[in-house]
Amino acid sequence: MFRGMFVTALMFGVVASLFASSLASTVSFSRSASVCGTRGLHPVSLVEADIYVTKKKLVMRLKCFAEDLELLQGVEPYEDGKYDNTELEEGTVDHGKYLLEKIRILDANGEQLKGKITEVKSFEIPEEGIAAGTLMSYSMGYVIEYRYDAPPEFITIEQEMVAEGALLPSELKILMKQAGSDTPLTHMMKPNTPETFQFDWENQPLNQDASTEDWAAWFAEQREKNLGIQSYSSVYSFLYITRREVRQEVLIPLASLSTFIDIDSKDERFLEVDEQTALKPKIETLFLNANPVQVGGWTVKPNFDRIDFYGLDLRDFAMQSERRKVSMANGRVGVIMSYKVDGSPRNVSFTWDMFNSVVRSVDAIVFALDDVKRTQFSKFIENNTYEWAKPDMEASEPIGTVAAEYDLPVWRNFPWLSLLLIIGAAVAMLMAKFGTASGEDRHKQYIWAGGLTTAAVLLFPLVSFNLYMPWQKPMRIDGERADSVFATLHGNLFRAFDYVEESEVYDGLAKSIDGPLLSDLYLQLNDSLRIKEQGGAVSTITSVNLLEGELRENEGYFPDTKPGFVYRCKWNLVGTIEHWGHIHERTNVYDATFDVQAINNEWKIREMNLQDAPQGVVKTRVRKLSK
Repeated sequence: MFRGMFVTALMFGVVASLFASSLASTVSFSRSASVCGTRGLHPVSLVEADIYVTKKKLVMRLKCFAEDLELLQGVEPYEDGKYDNTELEEGTVDHGKYLLEKIRILDANGEQLKGKITEVKSFEIPEEGIAAGTLMSYSMGYVIEYRYDAPPEFITIEQEMVAEGALLPSELKILMKQAGSDTPLTHMMKPNTPETFQFDWENQPLNQDASTEDWAAWFAEQREKNLGIQSYSSVYSFLYITRREVRQEVLIPLASLSTFIDIDSKDERFLEVDEQTALKPKIETLFLNANPVQVGGWTVKPNFDRIDFYGLDLRDFAMQSERRKVSMANGRVGVIMSYKVDGSPRNVSFTWDMFNSVVRSVDAIVFALDDVKRTQFSKFIENNTYEWAKPDMEASEPIGTVAAEYDLPVWRNFPWLSLLLIIGAAVAMLMAKFGTASGEDRHKQYIWAGGLTTAAVLLFPLVSFNLYMPWQKPMRIDGERADSVFATLHGNLFRAFDYVEESEVYDGLAKSIDGPLLSDLYLQLNDSLRIKEQGGAVSTITSVNLLEGELRENEGYFPDTKPGFVYRCKWNLVGTIEHWGHIHERTNVYDATFDVQAINNEWKIREMNLQDAPQGVVKTRVRKLSK
């Protein structure tokens, strides 16, 4: 099944009609040039390829103008102004071999399929011969067959028909049709610009008489299967603007990349793993100086998060695939660049300036907060800058602490010093009254008793502490209050991961955690957010939901002067990673017991005992365009 858009086929009809007009002019120009003896100017070489793909073989029917014998095979007229008939016949056979060599059919791995010429349709030569400059009036055809063991999912075609000294490159007009469908896909190919076609043998494309609704549903299904990538030879730019970061992801075919930088490889058909590693610095240099990005009015240089190489069999570019050699004809490179943001970005601009004769336009999708917009950069338009602004966007609300309000079984403001002074005064009074001291000494004891009593009164409100009374039943926190306190603390744990810098995450966690658990929990949560299928990237928390919770063990009673309670809860956490326009989402369910204590009049989690934390299944979905 072709996964390309049907709109492409319709648009090509317009292009084809324009090309036909252009070709007619070219034919006229060719004949005039020949008549005038202007042999240095050559018309366009056009080869038409009708390709029929079945589960067992590919049949390619080629039709070309006989003038290609002069352009590509070196056949020239004699002095009498006519071509040699034998030379034309031999040239026709040689041209079939030339087409077999220059038009290559590749499998998904970039390996060339072996073709066989099964038929040659030469043109009829009149008895009087063919005059110079009239070969354009004749055509010749060839049938080439390619066989394979299994139904192909991908077919890549590349052509290198280049006439020496030609002003314009040879072009290959493809009409591709899959067995079982009457809906063809067309494409015009220039030399060294490979094109890949995709097939689905279980759910084939609709026929041309299908309704608009059926086509819309079919396109939506194909987009979902291909995760939004509609062409294997196009350059894509995915622009992300979130409260935490600005990021650009570029997906570029190796064949297109080679038109910007030199790619060194021992085998010009493939790029080995070590050659991919050696190429990365060149790619970084290219993108470091191209496509400027501004955040807050300042140009920001990119940080290169990942540079990966992909074959056709990998649709999900966020997946961490096994490194292996890739085809230069159908391999692709994914470059992920992030840009430093201080706070939440309020205005951002992206500019694309990487254009040449091969990369003439770039499809771009902008993911700005919850909005998804499609745009296009093109060498044929003056302004290739996408600007985004949200000046009223506020940063995330800072994480606060949870005040600890409670009543303990204590004698608050116990006047310990005043009590000691009163005891001292009583002792002095008793000694003065019942003691054996003389009159003068007894008078001094009365003075001491009075002084100590006066000091006790004066110091009563000044020197005191809270005296814990273990003989009284401890106060308790009620279930509703415990639910509220824990829900806030628990939510703050994961809100801390909204920050990017590790120090900011730590500071956020410290609002709800105390003691050695702070560093331990950071590592545990960070590890639980990693999605190994995406190379260990840390996902973004989109939601945390408490499923159930209750006070445990001491039922909320404070056992000593350190008030606290034990809480057991179960919750789920939804984390997502988004790259290349599609979202990986994983939901994990956790069950744990927490020890919560009041420290410096703030509730803090001191211990966590994780009971169960099974890894959830990763689900993938494509982001939809905003309406």
